Amino acid sequence: MSGRFCEFSVEELACASLSALKAQDLAEMLKCNRSSSSSGSRPVWKLLLSKASLVLDEALDLLTNTTLNPKNPAVSLVLNAIREIRFDNISLSSINDPALIQLWFNRRLLPFLSAVSPDFLSCFITKGLNCNTYQYIVQTLTRLQPNMTLATQMSVYTHFIKIFLTRNNTADPSCSSNINNSAQWLQRNLGGFSVLVPFSDIRMLYPSFSAMEALSQLSVRQLAHLSSTPGQLTSAQQVNMVLNHVPNRLLTAFFDDYSPAIMGHENMFPSPVRSAMLQAVFDRANLSNPSVSDQDVLRWLRNRLQPLLFNLSPSHVAPFFGILTGRNCSTEQQGVEDLNLTISTLSGDTLKQIHNHITETLKGPEPLRCYGDNYNHSFYSFVERSFLGFQFPNLTAFLSLMPHDRMHLLVNSIPVSDVGDFLRRPDVVDNNAELCVLYQNYNLIQMLLQKESLPEVVRLPTLECVWPIALSSSNGPDVEMWFSKSLTRFYPLLRKDMIGPNVTHNASCLVFQQLVKFLGEHNSTAADFTRKDVFMTIRDYLNSDTVPRCYNNSNPELNSTAWFAEYIGPFMPFLTLEVLQTFGSAEALQVFTVNLENIALLNHSVLPQNLTDYYTQLVYQEDSNFNPLLLPLLCRCVAPALAFSQLTANQSMMLLPDLTRLCADLDPQVAAALAGNFGDKIDASAIATLGNESVGISTGQITRINPQDLFKALGTLRLVMGWNEGQARAIIQALMSSGMMQINSSSSLFMLGSLIVGVPTKVFKGISISQLLTASKNTSVLAQLMLAPPIVQQTFVTQIISVNTNSEQIIQNIPDELATEIPRSLLLGFSNNTSVLTTINKKKWKRQQAELFFSVIAAETATAQLGTPNNLSSSVLQGFTCTGVRTIQRVQIKRLVRACRRRGRNKVKLVETQLTCMYNYIRVDPDATNFTLYPPDMLLYYDYSLVPQASCRSYFEQLADADFSVFSSALSYKRTDLFDNARSCLGITNTSLTGDNILVLGNMCCTLDGSYIQNSDPSILEKLKNCPEITDAQAAAVETLLSSGNTQCGAPSTWNEQTLRDLGMLPLYLKSTFYKNFDKKTKRMFLKFFLKVLRNNKVDRWKRRSMKREIRRSNRMKSKRSIGSECTVGEITQVTISAETFPFDYDDINQFNCCLTAKTVQDNLDAITEKVDQEEYLQIVLSKLQEAYAANSSIPESQVQLLGPASRLATAEYINKWIITQIDTLAALMDLSDGEWDPNLAKDIITKYLSTEGNTLGSAELNAIGGPNLCSLDADVLKNISQQSLRDADALNVSNCTKEKKQELFTIARQAFSGDTRSTVSVSSYQLVQPYMGGATSDYVKSLVAANVSMDLPTFTNMDENVVLNLTVSDVQGLLGTNLADLKSYENQTLVQSWVSRQSQTELDTLGIGLKGGRVDPTTSTVTTTASSSSGTTINSTATTAATASPASTAATSATTTAGSGSSSSTSASSTTTGNGNGIRADAGFSLLVLLALLITSQHAIM
Repeated sequence: MSGRFCEFSVEELACASLSALKAQDLAEMLKCNRSSSSSGSRPVWKLLLSKASLVLDEALDLLTNTTLNPKNPAVSLVLNAIREIRFDNISLSSINDPALIQLWFNRRLLPFLSAVSPDFLSCFITKGLNCNTYQYIVQTLTRLQPNMTLATQMSVYTHFIKIFLTRNNTADPSCSSNINNSAQWLQRNLGGFSVLVPFSDIRMLYPSFSAMEALSQLSVRQLAHLSSTPGQLTSAQQVNMVLNHVPNRLLTAFFDDYSPAIMGHENMFPSPVRSAMLQAVFDRANLSNPSVSDQDVLRWLRNRLQPLLFNLSPSHVAPFFGILTGRNCSTEQQGVEDLNLTISTLSGDTLKQIHNHITETLKGPEPLRCYGDNYNHSFYSFVERSFLGFQFPNLTAFLSLMPHDRMHLLVNSIPVSDVGDFLRRPDVVDNNAELCVLYQNYNLIQMLLQKESLPEVVRLPTLECVWPIALSSSNGPDVEMWFSKSLTRFYPLLRKDMIGPNVTHNASCLVFQQLVKFLGEHNSTAADFTRKDVFMTIRDYLNSDTVPRCYNNSNPELNSTAWFAEYIGPFMPFLTLEVLQTFGSAEALQVFTVNLENIALLNHSVLPQNLTDYYTQLVYQEDSNFNPLLLPLLCRCVAPALAFSQLTANQSMMLLPDLTRLCADLDPQVAAALAGNFGDKIDASAIATLGNESVGISTGQITRINPQDLFKALGTLRLVMGWNEGQARAIIQALMSSGMMQINSSSSLFMLGSLIVGVPTKVFKGISISQLLTASKNTSVLAQLMLAPPIVQQTFVTQIISVNTNSEQIIQNIPDELATEIPRSLLLGFSNNTSVLTTINKKKWKRQQAELFFSVIAAETATAQLGTPNNLSSSVLQGFTCTGVRTIQRVQIKRLVRACRRRGRNKVKLVETQLTCMYNYIRVDPDATNFTLYPPDMLLYYDYSLVPQASCRSYFEQLADADFSVFSSALSYKRTDLFDNARSCLGITNTSLTGDNILVLGNMCCTLDGSYIQNSDPSILEKLKNCPEITDAQAAAVETLLSSGNTQCGAPSTWNEQTLRDLGMLPLYLKSTFYKNFDKKTKRMFLKFFLKVLRNNKVDRWKRRSMKREIRRSNRMKSKRSIGSECTVGEITQVTISAETFPFDYDDINQFNCCLTAKTVQDNLDAITEKVDQEEYLQIVLSKLQEAYAANSSIPESQVQLLGPASRLATAEYINKWIITQIDTLAALMDLSDGEWDPNLAKDIITKYLSTEGNTLGSAELNAIGGPNLCSLDADVLKNISQQSLRDADALNVSNCTKEKKQELFTIARQAFSGDTRSTVSVSSYQLVQPYMGGATSDYVKSLVAANVSMDLPTFTNMDENVVLNLTVSDVQGLLGTNLADLKSYENQTLVQSWVSRQSQTELDTLGIGLKGGRVDPTTSTVTTTASSSSGTTINSTATTAATASPASTAATSATTTAGSGSSSSTSASSTTTGNGNGIRADAGFSLLVLLALLITSQHAIM
């Protein structure tokens, strides 16, 4: 049988002769994986093993490391047989022998225990086990538990654990001796089987069981049973402890057990416990997330949340309704019904909150979503069902539930009986005016008054509302119904003023018409009324209706359009715009405005301008082709441009003098229309007549004007303001190419005037330097030059510099406004001569320029010559850096910091590295908490834990003016910390900020999330108007707040153009859902105003694009998109393009495509790309331009220069057709304001430019291309950049370059600015090289260590990783200098973490800034005797050193001195705030670390 044991049945083996059986053979038998049919029985196995008893133990030893299949039925039978053979006769004294138990349970039985049977367990439990033996077996079984079936695991508990721990024959039945806590008891006595034990059993098995000690070992079901056991949880803290052990994925399972268990017994559980449970659901169940299905939410409402709603806290109402928001109607209703079930347990505040949230739910954002659009069921009944037992809304609230455009339908859905029930509710009528609104909308008002008995308190207001309705009736039967039935019960309530003869609106229109005529013809001096009194009567009569009274187009007696002449006539001088608008809507009144009799009244009356403007607007709403020559002169100033397009050239010539004389701010469209009327026949006389309106001549027209006429009209053209670059370039090109004009002197530049913006760069290169110097002193030329493209300005400056490159001579030669174009490398070596300092101080600088000479002009001797540091210009002060002030005395540095405290337009624009540097210098000063001394932006980086509690409000009041966008991504966490601290200081406990909170927070409001914005005092809008950026979430919250109607803007139904204007910059960020509250006309008028504001404020194009897209979407919500190929909106011409709002009226992109011709694009490209922002529109412009030049293989360079944002939509194929040979073209294409380039396309453009002979990557090219686009070029191309080019270029941002390219650029920069590779580097050369430090070599960086450069952290963290990681602690300390303390704030940066991990912790500790994570030094625990010097000596020495140390070391020293002095000064007289946030903790931790270090040192010294 050898080797074939598994082929035989157990019976065959048992009956065989086994005398020669070996242990190995038996082991093989036991390992057989037998089926249930061949597994044998326990008696058979007992017989077999008994016969093999001599080798059984050895066989079991051989199987010790064998894993047997627990599902093999033979395994359990073998285990039972072994028990009977080996354990049934064992003595009670031996069973608890640890060696025996370990031998059998840890070795011999181990392979079989995964299949342990109830019989084995039940029998073994009777052997008299003690606790130690029992616990050992439990731990053994626990190890095998993963291999057991669930039934086996349960039998371990029921047949072994439970039986053993419930015995009553011992003093310690629960085996709790030597147990420290309940968790330990669970682990020892239940092991891994504890999760199977009902919580009630655990308490039964161990009466002293403390669940809170064993939470981590309890299953979710056990935790639920624990929580649902009365008395177990008594506080919210305990709830949170329990739920911390419930994973989010099992939260549903927890509440499936917990909620049903407490249902009906809610009062047995403390309110804080239920409240904490509910809060956990809000925080973790994510039920307000739309991704959670309505069905899931409904299950939560029905099965889990209901018992948690008893005694609902007011603070939980909002999150509960947050769950319901946006859900289907049955889910929302279920939520309210659940609340209604608990209504008797709710407080007054909670009831009020629920009422308000039901109201808000009904209002929107999709009002009355659950009512639907079936107006056949009563809206009143719907509201009753919505509020259930909660307070039914009063009349005002009831009506506010109805969207304005649906109010009539909703009111009329209510049966008469329901209206009666509603009005009979106690105190329901809270506003008589609202009652009138109800009646005015109710069609069955007469039936209501007849059938329903109204309360006495409602009867008089009812009469006051319905009386005017009755008096305005004109239908005979209707009038009879009013007075014979409906009002009979109200007769006793009539008052004299309601029926007096002075109510003129009872008169018919024909009668009143004659009355006006009579009063106009007779002017008796004896009358007690004036002509104005008559007008007041006319006004009252005419505005007593919602449409113009006394006009009916279908009534021959009332269809005259001479309405003004007939009903106002000679009393017209008293008319105002406000009164006119009360007579009717614009649509209703416009029909009268084109009547010549009415227009004649305007000619003979002195009327307000806003009235005549409005009247003219109505004229063209009625007839867009109305001839402007028929209008009074002043009305022509506001006539639309298209009206002038119908005039002939002669008529235009005749009209122009009056327009230019009378009209102060003529619409550019009018100029375009008048210029367009001349067509291609514009000559010098036409230009002279057009005057400043020549700006309306299109680029295409200009190219077709005879150059001689242009030259003759130069005196006019040079004075025209508003040329775009395309127009100016076309004029200049025509004058130069025709030979009519040579631009080669200062006088020729002066002759060009405003046309200078069109002069190409190459022209300035051809003008002699002496002439340019002369031109630079001409204020008129200089003013126009400042409007020219940057490349022109740079070329102008470069040419002047070439005459003398001495830095002091350069600043004398370059105009103040153009100093920003001086290369940085030429701003070194200034003397401290007063005239030099004064010249520097009055110029306009870039930050990177000012940094280079700051150490000169900011020195105490220099500022003394200028007066004080406060006399330094903001332009100069922006050059403050730790590098620049390294040699300046601390007292002077403090003065400079304070000088930077400026507001408004004079504010010093500082970046983060400058602000942290400033703080490092003043942080330990006694007046550091005098927050009024320092720039608000610097306060952003304060150590808040050092701010006295009593001064925290003052701190935040000063911080209110800070720019919170200054934070880098690395330190952005401070923004959150600041708000947390502000909340603590101001006592803000919820998302509803008061007006005072908002006043104190100031610009911090720009960082708030939407929940604060929409729930706060409306004054928050004033703060948000000043934010540099608003997120989509914040914009949505602003819209919510505005839509609430609780702001100064009022209800959405009252919004108009002024509303939009009053919102400041906020309309930039609002979405289409907001703009749909305005009609298209209002949006057009607003855009006309707002786009000018945006241009003046130089708002980014992408922001304008986003706003226009949202407005376009709001327009398209109300209109259908055309699908045809026919232009229906109107052909796009130079007139339509000249509109400030173009292409607003083409919100349908198909229409834009159909109405725009290739010729129009060709002639007006610059004007189009200046106005059009949206990509899909620009794509059409590009395709039209390509169509215009389809016959050519290329696009002219003059057009390429005008592509603007449209260029970003071009493909490589399209770019290949562009002609790019001039630096002006390259600069125009690289203009960052037009958007970012795809790197591959940028490379194509630059490569195309460089392919032209003579074109290189010179300084002008580098400045035009900029750093990001430069990085698109190959490294081999970058190698060709000369040192001189990089030296004369601006500081380029090359952070997005690859490592290889950064290294190439650094190599060039190092050679350009250092000139050699000496071991030490001058600070000025470092400052010049700094932008390229991302590619710095290790040797260069090492050379900076001793150069005292105080490298800032962004530069440090942007260097090559390998270079940084090779730096020692002392290297970094030398590099960072006074910026060292900031390293702690950057400790979570990956590069900093990597560097720290490579350093010895002992060496890191020497920095004194609290950096942790370094390598453990095995010698750090050794204490040397040399460190045991007197603590007093150490303190004095340290204090002495502090006077000259860097800010970082001074801060550390100060903390050490205070901690170790033992004087009373170590305890502040006033409490300080407890700051939140990483940055704040880092600063506080820094002081604490020094204190601990000193204490430890002192202890060692004592020992």
